[in-house]
Formats: sequence, C-alpha cells, structure tokens
Amino acid sequence: MDLGLKGAKAVISGGTQGIGLAVAKELLKEGASVAIAARRKEGVDAAVDELSSIGNAIGQVCDVSDYEATRKWMQAAGDALGGIDIVIHNATASGQPGEGPEPWKQNFAIDVMGMVGMSEGALPFLEKSDRAALVQIATITGIEHHDVPISPSYGAMKAASIRHMAQLAQTWGPKGIRANSVSPGPIFIEGGVWNMIKDNAAALYERDRDYHPTKRMGSAEEVARVVAFLASPAASWVNGTNVRVDGAFTRGVDF
Repeated sequence: MDLGLKGAKAVISGGTQGIGLAVAKELLKEGASVAIAARRKEGVDAAVDELSSIGNAIGQVCDVSDYEATRKWMQAAGDALGGIDIVIHNATASGQPGEGPEPWKQNFAIDVMGMVGMSEGALPFLEKSDRAALVQIATITGIEHHDVPISPSYGAMKAASIRHMAQLAQTWGPKGIRANSVSPGPIFIEGGVWNMIKDNAAALYERDRDYHPTKRMGSAEEVARVVAFLASPAASWVNGTNVRVDGAFTRGVDF
C-alpha cells in the first residue's frame, strides 16, 4: 500500500531512540522528511547521522516541557522543512519515581503540555497542509491499570493526553487536521525500560511477557508502522481515536 507520505514533512519529539527513532525511520522510508528533537545534543547528532542514511532528516535540541521553546522548535522546523504536515509527540517523562507533586509535574509538563506546545506551535503550518495529522504516543497504562511499580501520574497524564487528542479531532477537524493516539503495550527495546526490567527483575519481565497471547513483547518497529499509517493520507477517515498496539495484552473489548 502506498501511504501517500512522499514529500510529507514531519516533526517528532523524543526522536533519538526507541519508538520515536523507529517512527522517524519508517516515515523516511515512505519518502517523508523528518525533524527530530530531544534534550541531549549528542543523542540528536547521532540520530540525525543514522537517519540521514535513509532520507532527509534534521535535528534540534529541545526540552518539550518548555512550552515557549517547543513553539520555537516548531517554527524553526517548519521553516527548515518548508512546512509541517505531521506532528508526532513521543517524548515522555515515563513513570517518575517517588511520591508527592514532582512526578505529577513532570508527567504533566512533558506528556501533556509537550503535545500542547507542539500542536499549537505547528498549527499555522498544519492549516496550510492538505494532509495534516497529529499522533500522540500514549500507553495502555492510560486506559487500563497496569500492575507494575510505576507512578500513578504516568497513566493519569497519558489518559489526559488521549482526551486532548480526541478534543483536537473535533475542534481542528474542520480545518482538515486529524488527531489520533497510539497506545503501545509493553515494548522491548535494547537499553530501554523493559530491557532493564529483564536484567533486574526477571520475574516481572517474564510475567508480563507471558501475559501476551503470543508470549512475547512488541517491538518499536511494530508500533512505528501503525503510527506511520495513522499519520498518512491512507488513514484519511481515522480521526479522534486511540489505537492500542499491544498484542492483546489488555483484555478490554472495544465496541
């Protein structure tokens, strides 16, 4: 299937590793140009070097918890790419350890306001696009309790981000801008969270791995392919939804 992404211009937060990097690669393979950002320059430089072997990729250091800095990144990326058609918010504070307000502040600033800064900053470009799409990388923890040692702020703020995408689908839909969420289940990434759990809490890793019907965890690439489809004109009638990419890890039935 031709996704219709050739010539598209995409911005991706947290694009230097894991799902974000896999999404960038998938979009480049489909003929899009990408602008990635993360907080560490060395990570951005290394990722841009890797991505440039596939297609047109640029990068910038940006902490998306800083609303104004994020808006400036959108302006710079849009100017450099010649527009913005796709906004992928992948950056996350993940499950912050500890009690009290700090985990909540971090998850709110990055997981919710990060997307607000990206979407509002990119809006002038998206309004000029004929294939504008937003995709928020959420989590199944935002829709179902996940019995792992993780701060409650993570699932709560991801649920808020899913709600925000659904709202944008309604309010920006008349402008021709689609907005969807993708909620991955446990994803095994070399050097990632589940890799660390496997090395340090094998029983927990094996429990969640075997809870999948296929007795394995997902990959970043499997999530990236779904994201690329949702971001593409091939998904032109998919708007305001949350797609679980979890290998049937969650047991709920969507009607």
